[in-house]
Amino acid sequence: MKKNNPTDLRIVEKYNLLEKTIIYILAFLLFILVVFPFYWILLTAFKTPFEIYEVPPRFVPTRLSLFNYVDAFKNYNIGRFSINSLIVTISTVLGTTVISALAAYAIARLSFVGSKQMQSLLVTSQMFPVVVLLVPLFIFCVRLNLYDSHLSLILPYIAIQTPVSIILQINYFKDVPIELEDAARIDGCSTFQAFTKVMLPLVISGIVAVSIYTFIQVWQEFLISSSFITTRELFTLTVGLTTFKGEYATEWGALMATSVIIAVPAMILFTVSQDFFIHRLAGGVKE
Repeated sequence: MKKNNPTDLRIVEKYNLLEKTIIYILAFLLFILVVFPFYWILLTAFKTPFEIYEVPPRFVPTRLSLFNYVDAFKNYNIGRFSINSLIVTISTVLGTTVISALAAYAIARLSFVGSKQMQSLLVTSQMFPVVVLLVPLFIFCVRLNLYDSHLSLILPYIAIQTPVSIILQINYFKDVPIELEDAARIDGCSTFQAFTKVMLPLVISGIVAVSIYTFIQVWQEFLISSSFITTRELFTLTVGLTTFKGEYATEWGALMATSVIIAVPAMILFTVSQDFFIHRLAGGVKE
């Protein structure tokens, strides 16, 4: 049996050490590249106006200031923008949840012509980017006299979010044993009663996970909201960010503070329900 040469082993060990070192360095640089912008946004949001424009810039604040948050609410109507975002987001989540739950149950449990094709069509619809739908949705809102209103955001958001919500929820309903539903029907329940009294309580955790996903998607959306809303009083938070850029200067402090306000609800929701969220969404897309 051929013995390993000690010299060769040392060379291999040095090579492995060098390889690991390079990987760790690259991973660290990538981590800095990803995390630093978020750190800088958070840091700037709590700086005083003087510190924001200080040269050289401070990477560690001397003290934390809430001036930018007060300025954003007092002078830039962020309170109104926050209310608009909540109205649009909550309405979209409620509408999407109700429609997608009913549709997913119908596709998963009821036998009707075209159910398989409908499911395939829903999956196919996710291949198209939102920008492709922008012009048709714009024409739709204008012709129905909905342009520049909360409904001009809520209805398109529901139309965009419902297909993916249905896809995710179909398997939740399929995972429930059919015998439970059959037993409910034997006891005299109608199809709707079987849905509300038997199926819904068993899949509610999955529906909540999909609702959280919808909330995050809509809360941070910019393209449609910036295209369909022109009245300043109806701006959502993401569109409100554009108001900090003036003709001669940009209010970086208030802008960064508002960016933090936009990020916080989604971060809290995802952090609190992270394990539950990932587990339920993974269950919704399995074969």
